Amino acid sequence: MSHLQNKITTEDLNNTLYAGRFGIEIEEHRVQTSSKTLSRHPHPNTLGDRRIQPYFQTDFSESLEEVVTAPKSSSSKALAHLHELQLMLNEELADDEIIWPLSMPPHLTTDDINFLNTHFDRPWYQEYRDQLLDRYGSFQHIMAGVHVNFSPSDDVITWYRQRNNIASHSFAKNQLFFQIAQQVVGYRWMLTYLFGASPVSENSADNIPNNRHAFQPVRSWRASNFGFANRPEVTVDYTDFQTHVYQIQQHIADGDFYDKSEFYGAVRLKAPGNMNDLVNNGAEYMEFRMFDIDPFTQNGISQNALSFLHLLIIDAIVNPAIWEKNTLDDARTRNHVVALQHPNEQLPDTAIAYADNLFLRLEKLVKSAPISQKNEFQSALSFARSAVRQPKLTIGAQLSETIKNQSLMIFGLQQGAKISAQRRQSIWPQNLPDIPKQLQQSYVQAHKLGFETLMNTTENTLKITYNDQVRTLTSDQDLTQYI
Repeated sequence: MSHLQNKITTEDLNNTLYAGRFGIEIEEHRVQTSSKTLSRHPHPNTLGDRRIQPYFQTDFSESLEEVVTAPKSSSSKALAHLHELQLMLNEELADDEIIWPLSMPPHLTTDDINFLNTHFDRPWYQEYRDQLLDRYGSFQHIMAGVHVNFSPSDDVITWYRQRNNIASHSFAKNQLFFQIAQQVVGYRWMLTYLFGASPVSENSADNIPNNRHAFQPVRSWRASNFGFANRPEVTVDYTDFQTHVYQIQQHIADGDFYDKSEFYGAVRLKAPGNMNDLVNNGAEYMEFRMFDIDPFTQNGISQNALSFLHLLIIDAIVNPAIWEKNTLDDARTRNHVVALQHPNEQLPDTAIAYADNLFLRLEKLVKSAPISQKNEFQSALSFARSAVRQPKLTIGAQLSETIKNQSLMIFGLQQGAKISAQRRQSIWPQNLPDIPKQLQQSYVQAHKLGFETLMNTTENTLKITYNDQVRTLTSDQDLTQYI
């Protein structure tokens, strides 16, 4: 056990160390089974006003749904909320629609691409979208993925500030968050190895090399330098916080970025306002952007993936490393190499040695974990340990077994239909075990209409907020009267 972890434990901060706030955002396409391509049906108008909807948004294309959970006190609770939202979205799909279960989009014809480029129903984002289309083309931003949001508890930030003699809470928060970001970026290659799941591209006109068939299947086109990334000449590194912020600001000033949201690094520090506001007020949370959609799960990401990421975060807090620029550059190169390996290919011996050293530290963290989280952490670590030496256990290798004629079209349509059918068969009361029966209809309706919801299971009340109007419900009501 590290010196820092021992101090955290003896100071009765152990439970706090493993706590935090989690959120999940998943981008996923609606696909029409009749045309076998991106849906041309509009975003469901039953899902509220996208200008203020906290749970159901769209992204670069009208078909690209973005499902966003509320912040939760554990990754498992965030995953449970995501499951609820997926069921709600599924209810609003057209009869010939499914949710595409893969990060890489289905095959698009020239007509499909023209439709994608010319149909966009969020005028308040039109200028930004036009610039992205001009800079990156049609395909980069229709690659879908999962973002995991996290912030440690305030007690951990206070502990970090005191231990490092930092006067400012916001400065301490930024330093700790960036310390975590460096760690996750440094081990991104391992997340790509374990959970990468975009082995083929269905579209020859995208940004992936023309000789792709010489590479495919790979672990993850999306996680490689050819995937969802800024242009090669536009660099932002993670060597230190001040340089990181300056580089983003400079790219905005030079016109390389429309704004800070055009930085596509694996980890982003998030806060309202501009980069100066982030520096002065501190980041609110971190956004981890490296996960492909896992087609073998009900909701696009597994508890193993969430728990392994959480272990990496805790390790970064209690076992801080010095991440020099050359080390981070090597990690970025390793991630690209791992992403383009065949999914059944073994990791290099040096990478396995890095993994083994990490696993020894993570094992100690699992042993110290609260009982409520220990099984989830142990499952994630056991999976990682086994998969590092048995590539066929990885998500990418499992997915590559379903490829037919360099394509996942058949699998994607079948798996998407299977998941959609399973969601349709779900009975709502069984999927809302913590919501009193007398509030379940309003709970679902509130999410679909875009009310912020907060369930108090102690008092059996549902607090809903819309346009700054707050109401507390004790039984079901028709919420359309409050819009």
